[in-house]
Amino acid sequence: MKGNTADVVFDYQGALSLARRLWALADEVAHVGGQRRELVDSARTNFTGAYSDQFSSRMGVEGTNLTNVGRGLRNDAMALAWMWKAAMEEENRRLYARHVDDMKNHRNLLQSIGDFFTGFHYPPEPDPVPLPQPPGFAPTAEHVHY
Repeated sequence: MKGNTADVVFDYQGALSLARRLWALADEVAHVGGQRRELVDSARTNFTGAYSDQFSSRMGVEGTNLTNVGRGLRNDAMALAWMWKAAMEEENRRLYARHVDDMKNHRNLLQSIGDFFTGFHYPPEPDPVPLPQPPGFAPTAEHVHY
């Protein structure tokens, strides 16, 4: 099979940059939510009646929505980090497979005969790539070099 001949098409820097921006936006949403809660608490002082109940209900919905939006942004940022990790690991597997193919293609007859009797000794596989962590989402690995 020749699945290892093509590079993985993935914007490694762009994915982590977008993850950082999404995480920062989630922080901003949380900050704005906190400010709005403070304003709501001060507005509720001496505010009674039907309109007060409607106001409280709407502000409760807004608070829930802000929490959900912030959680969604953080989940999307982490999903990008997982995509980065998966793409990096797949590219490293392909680079490893190319290296092994190259080694096998450049064996002489004596080495091939020895491989028949003792087996081919593969080089160590690439290490797993750690997941980039928030809020910085710094790259945690580079492509392997052989």
